[in-house]
Amino acid sequence: MGLTSLVGRDELLDALAASVRAGARLTSLSGAGGVGKTRLALALLGKVAGHFDMAAVVHLADLDPSEDAVTAVGQSIVAALGVTDHQSQRRPVEVLLERLQDQRVLLVLDNAEHMLDPVADVVIALLTEAPGLSVVVTTRHRLDLPPERVIAVPPVTIPGVGASPEEARGSQALSLLLERAGDAGFPTVTEGSAAWEAVVELARWSGGLPLVIELIAAQMGVLGPEKTLQRLDGGRLLTTTARRAQPHHRTLTKALDISWALCTPAQRLLWARLAVFSGGFDLEAAEEVCGRGDSSDVLSPLGELVRHSVVVVTGDGRYHQLQPLREYGLRHLDAFGETDELRARHCDWVRRLVATAAAEWFGPDELEWLARLHREVPNIRSAVGWCVAARTEAAVETGLAIVSDVMRSRVQFFAALQSTICGWMSDLLALRLTDDEPPATPTRLGAHAALGFTYIAIGDKERGERHLALCRAVAVGLGADAAPPLRFLEGCHRALNLGEPSGLPLLREARDDFRAAGALADGQMAGLMLAVSAGLMGPADIADEAAADCLEDAERHGAPWARTWALWVQGLPALTAPRYVLHECLPAQIAMGDRWGTTWTVQAGAWWRARIGQSEDAARLLGGCVGMQERHGVGLGGLPPFKRQREQAERRIVAAIGEAAFRSAFIDGTELTTEEVYELALRPVGVPGAVMPAANAAELTTAERRVAALVSGGLSNGQIAEELHVSKRTVETHVGRIFGKLHLTNRAQLAAWYLGRSGEEQST
Repeated sequence: MGLTSLVGRDELLDALAASVRAGARLTSLSGAGGVGKTRLALALLGKVAGHFDMAAVVHLADLDPSEDAVTAVGQSIVAALGVTDHQSQRRPVEVLLERLQDQRVLLVLDNAEHMLDPVADVVIALLTEAPGLSVVVTTRHRLDLPPERVIAVPPVTIPGVGASPEEARGSQALSLLLERAGDAGFPTVTEGSAAWEAVVELARWSGGLPLVIELIAAQMGVLGPEKTLQRLDGGRLLTTTARRAQPHHRTLTKALDISWALCTPAQRLLWARLAVFSGGFDLEAAEEVCGRGDSSDVLSPLGELVRHSVVVVTGDGRYHQLQPLREYGLRHLDAFGETDELRARHCDWVRRLVATAAAEWFGPDELEWLARLHREVPNIRSAVGWCVAARTEAAVETGLAIVSDVMRSRVQFFAALQSTICGWMSDLLALRLTDDEPPATPTRLGAHAALGFTYIAIGDKERGERHLALCRAVAVGLGADAAPPLRFLEGCHRALNLGEPSGLPLLREARDDFRAAGALADGQMAGLMLAVSAGLMGPADIADEAAADCLEDAERHGAPWARTWALWVQGLPALTAPRYVLHECLPAQIAMGDRWGTTWTVQAGAWWRARIGQSEDAARLLGGCVGMQERHGVGLGGLPPFKRQREQAERRIVAAIGEAAFRSAFIDGTELTTEEVYELALRPVGVPGAVMPAANAAELTTAERRVAALVSGGLSNGQIAEELHVSKRTVETHVGRIFGKLHLTNRAQLAAWYLGRSGEEQST
């Protein structure tokens, strides 16, 4: 629940920030539910993140402690940091130990109380081996680890008994309550009135818990201060002695009970049903999962739940519940006897969502689909966990279909979620419900194919081969030896795992079969792998045909990310006439936030410069690419065709400038930041060290010039979209194209170019 201010927390926040900056290894923010631990931790992250190489918040509330909890905690940290194991599929903690060496990293682990032992195991392992790591944990119970510094987050101050109006206003609880009530439209309360006395009592009754204050402010908007206080037992909790529960816990529970009582039966039912969502939801999802055919049975009560502060609307238009309210709702869902039904409905919704994404991403909405799936990862994880827990053949089939479609969308690459998503699939495939072999189904075939391809793409040859063998066995059981998914995986294995041209005919057949079956997105991926493999290995005629087909396919369907990859293959060395497209390809990838694509493009740029004799820049780019692979979680060393090109580039450089000069330039490159690597890669290929000349403004379209002007004015993509009445995705596409045309890498450069052009025009 997003409070608008951190009333009463400034001094504590400053002290925490100073401690973390000074190198505090493990800080646990403890306290009652609703005291504001999460809010404080997020404010701390925002305040000190700039002092670290990496910083992330890891939400643990939705993890299931009944599963392999240590692995689940590790995978959540891996996903939050965007770290990828590009050499093998080791346990997440091993991946993190390697990645966090020599890095200053801040982790916020939120809501750890239900996972104390696995969180403690992961944290102590990381702190022991990663000296630059600092961890902040929010939990109702301490971890009891040797380096732990426990900070009890206190409630905000409340008015004293018999406090004067001036003294009462000095309390943090009353200040926050009046602020939140005013935000909700409640009128100013006159001092000395009965309403004023009730508001002061409510501030005292809250116990200083910000979440309770939020709920009271909402209740006041319905009942007024006096009736709200009356409903809360007339404030009797202020004088009673807790026997079995802590006062703060009793206060929060009572506040939730009153919020529940204020809701109509329809609102209560929706509150409970919405608790099946993890990580938030939108209106359409709520209607599909929680409704019963009539949209009014969700829309109206949802609006009231927002008004009651049971559900909050976030800045991106999504809804969510804080964990205490969600837990309260789940308890009531059990009481309603609807848990199994709602979990199943939620799983079905996830299934339809990812199936649509896998089928429709290949088009103008490609980036929106990638962003949507990334945003829904908590809900997808919850649905897959439900499938694992159900332990039925039908549930496993559903789970395998969900994860297969997530992988077919390629979000695991775009968002660096390989370890997490491969873990989901591995958990499902490992289930043995009987002593017999699992049934051979098309879903299981597709699951092995999707998982095997992901392993191959990240250079894990052993696991890629294992799932290829399993895929073959399932195909035999189906009587479908020539199934396109099997051909695709077989072709990728031969071409990318083994570096053998015998994989090319299989990839071509898979591409054509997918397209004939109407699976255009899968056909595009098979075509891309064919173009990549042939472009690196030859022969030239296959490389030429595959590269041209891949680009034409991407442009015909208007898929922006796919187009950057199709452009990338136009410059591969086995083509008859490779084109230098880096200056068109790389800026668009940077604008999209594509960490995999930019790394591959920088690597190819190094090969190109080595071929044309720009040896020192080529060596620096090779070194810079090593750093990018580490930062972006991308591995190229395990793929033989890439290894051959890199080794050939190194031989050319050494032949031109000698081993010592190569090593010196290579090491210089490893020390470059990602931004510096981009700037080096975007230097013109003609004159080493020169600055790429800016394009003439006439080369930009009218719409692009307008966008450039707004960027120079400091507007974000979202603000520009509002100004021009277009989608944010349209603006992002314009910005990417502008970067490509002007050979720029960031918004500051674009603003400088635009302002410079404006000055020239005025002087003439």
